[in-house]
Amino acid sequence: MEKKWRSNNQNTLHRCLLGVVFGMFFVNWGFAPHKELHAVAITSLPSPIFSFFKSHQAELVSRATDADKRKHAVDDEAARHYIDLDHFTDGISPCSWKDACVLFSEDTLQNRGVLPWNIEFVYRNLVNEFSQDTLNTKKVIRLCADLGHYVADAHVPLHTASNYNGQFSGQIGIHALWETHVYETTRASWPPRKINAYYIKDIRTWIWQIIQDSHDDVNEVLLKEKTLREIENAPFGYGYRTRGRTLTLVPTPEFCKQYGEAMSGMVEQRFFSAAQAISSIWYSAWADAGAPQLTNQLKPEPSSIKNELIRILQDLRKVDQEHDEDGL
Repeated sequence: MEKKWRSNNQNTLHRCLLGVVFGMFFVNWGFAPHKELHAVAITSLPSPIFSFFKSHQAELVSRATDADKRKHAVDDEAARHYIDLDHFTDGISPCSWKDACVLFSEDTLQNRGVLPWNIEFVYRNLVNEFSQDTLNTKKVIRLCADLGHYVADAHVPLHTASNYNGQFSGQIGIHALWETHVYETTRASWPPRKINAYYIKDIRTWIWQIIQDSHDDVNEVLLKEKTLREIENAPFGYGYRTRGRTLTLVPTPEFCKQYGEAMSGMVEQRFFSAAQAISSIWYSAWADAGAPQLTNQLKPEPSSIKNELIRILQDLRKVDQEHDEDGL
């Protein structure tokens, strides 16, 4: 099938179509990043709980995307993944859900997103489950997977702003570009990083600081994409890639790489910060539950954490190869 291209000043319609597709399916870290984030987080856990999480790593990594899958079936699930800080024109300080409802009303909060309160809610539920005399392992793993997912979303700048997909700035599709395509294009070149779980003394303050740090990067995320797209001799922003009988419009690898470099490796930095945060909040929940002995374990799965990471990276290489074969 003939491949079609459009230059940067001719693809407005295609960017809009792309935004429709991405807006429907890619409004969080992509599935592969979420799964790898959980796998990497497990590797940094301290010995008292590492063996428990390693024993259940296959299910935990598999469930890393459950929260995204629920968004089309569960009322109010979508609001749990973001918060539009720019809609709080007078600012908002870390506060309980009850106090927030008094200040803004529950309907207002649902419209603007409830990510920080949702993280705190799931965290408290996990502490409670860890505190039980008889551990409900499956429930603990489900809560850990959801908690890791929401903490990962808190590390994404565009999850903290109403212009979450560039729909107000003529940059539709930037959400998936930042979260999925830069990751897919550059992940294999990231050097290894050592991360360690730590105890979080004040969960509420910690959550809000992560979200504020992400929000501080919003302007750069938008500006660098716009600047790169408009410079003379810039790489094609988007092109068609053929898979079987399907023609798909995606950012080109060259554009993704240059965009990642323009942001000074922001995606990589936020990825590893998210992995460390996930491991830390799991560890803190266990510690706040009284550091119980986690004896209700399964025998280790045949596939190790290392093998899971290798599989994820192999999938990314396949994506790169498909790009090359399609001439992108």
